[in-house]
Amino acid sequence: MSHAWKQLVSLFLLLLLFLLTPACASGGTVKVADSKVTDDWELVGWRVIGCCCAAPCPCRINKKPMNCHGCDHTDVVHVERGTLGGTQMDGVTWIVIGRGFGQDVEGNWVQVYVDEKASEAQVKAVGDMLAGTVEGWGSRAPYLAGKFLGIRETPMSVSVSSDRREYAASIPGVLEIKTRAIVNPGRRDPVVSTGIMDSFGDRFVHSDALVHTYSDPSIGHSWDLTGKQSNQADFVLNQKRVDEGHLGWGCWSAHASFDDDEPYGEEQVGHAHAATE
Repeated sequence: MSHAWKQLVSLFLLLLLFLLTPACASGGTVKVADSKVTDDWELVGWRVIGCCCAAPCPCRINKKPMNCHGCDHTDVVHVERGTLGGTQMDGVTWIVIGRGFGQDVEGNWVQVYVDEKASEAQVKAVGDMLAGTVEGWGSRAPYLAGKFLGIRETPMSVSVSSDRREYAASIPGVLEIKTRAIVNPGRRDPVVSTGIMDSFGDRFVHSDALVHTYSDPSIGHSWDLTGKQSNQADFVLNQKRVDEGHLGWGCWSAHASFDDDEPYGEEQVGHAHAATE
């Protein structure tokens, strides 16, 4: 493991163990944890998220997930062009996989994979950004991410269709995910939600998870979530966008610890069945 990776592991563990205050300020905006980052930084790219819930994604509208165990999810982020902390980030991809939003916080976990083609400087830039994001979560970090299992540099590939309606990512032998934008009958444009919670914006396109399989024996987790909820979005992130606010998860509150007593999706289904018997 390189020095950059060790530094990133330390940052994650530190930020997950020693949490900040739970205040919801400025919409819980993204932070970049690097004093060398100036107002000139910008990242342009796309991200895809697939999870175990039914559509639409409840977590993005500050609701509890379908399952009490939480949300098993894959988050693929690809930077097409940009700079961060003086580092050119063109072509960098990282993937965050884990379980979050669970009723029992102890069951939450997260694993990070980064494209082995990334340079040490790019890896460090990604690490600083991820650490800043976790910092921005404050006391909500264990609910959103949980136990940090590690980081792996690994071969991976990504693709996007020419009309930007299909996205795919692969970690050979570990992850396959492919999504396609949902277009309703009689409509030309994909189905879109705005005002959502997300680290990369406040808008996404609803999509079908054509494939979503994961298996990593080294950490003992696997799933097949093909056909479950997914969404995709292009993003432009820069200091101006961050300063505008309405980014991130700092205002998320869909858990009993934050006085949300609403049932989880599977509990609601159970109540409905009981009412009809």
